[in-house]
Amino acid sequence: MSRGTPETLPGVVGVVIVAAGRGERFGVAAKVLANVGDRPMLAWTLDAVARAPGVGEVVVVAGEHSERGIRDVVDAGSWPYPVRIVIGGERRHDSVMAGVRAISATVDVVLIHDAARPLVTADLFTACAAAARADGAAIVAVPVTVTIKRVRDGAVVETSPRDALWAAQTPQGFVRRLLIEASERADQRHLDVTDEASLLERLGQPVRIVAGSQSNLKVTHPSDLHIADALLRRRTAGTGGVART
Repeated sequence: MSRGTPETLPGVVGVVIVAAGRGERFGVAAKVLANVGDRPMLAWTLDAVARAPGVGEVVVVAGEHSERGIRDVVDAGSWPYPVRIVIGGERRHDSVMAGVRAISATVDVVLIHDAARPLVTADLFTACAAAARADGAAIVAVPVTVTIKRVRDGAVVETSPRDALWAAQTPQGFVRRLLIEASERADQRHLDVTDEASLLERLGQPVRIVAGSQSNLKVTHPSDLHIADALLRRRTAGTGGVART
């Protein structure tokens, strides 16, 4: 497990914010534009990135259905880095790689973050970038605190020891060159993966764990929005609406 610090962050970090999903489980076309704490989810992520040292540029991956709304959020802010918007692909991985390839070649470490996690902090971006630069690949994750059962045909076949289980979050960080090479090899082998960390795992690249936060939740269902809203309001109480890291 790694805990990076700003002092270990030479070079330039690029951030790809994935916001291309259609939000079928959430019930709206572009859930990243839904308000939490009186602001769109995407705006909170952009704020957190703005406070992370070493970030040189950001790419937001939008869907055709959400591009206009996302552009409005980006244009409404004043960011200390260039923010570009690109259109995603059919699969999540296609969208991620569209963002990665839009990052300048001068960027050596790229962080992938899901815009549906609006409670992310600058510290998590910083720690993940430091671990990725040191080890090639890193993900933010938290230990699993519930008992996990493997089930077949409606019956339990195994209870997994939870001391070895971690729940993956974002951001996930990679040396840009390694991620692009791994993506090209996966395409050649017709591999389909759920996230970029699992892609590198299957190709033999170790992935470092960075301790995350239980509050860094993903807004998937409408009820999650109420939880995120309450947490953000508590976090920004007395700070003039600015989230603490």
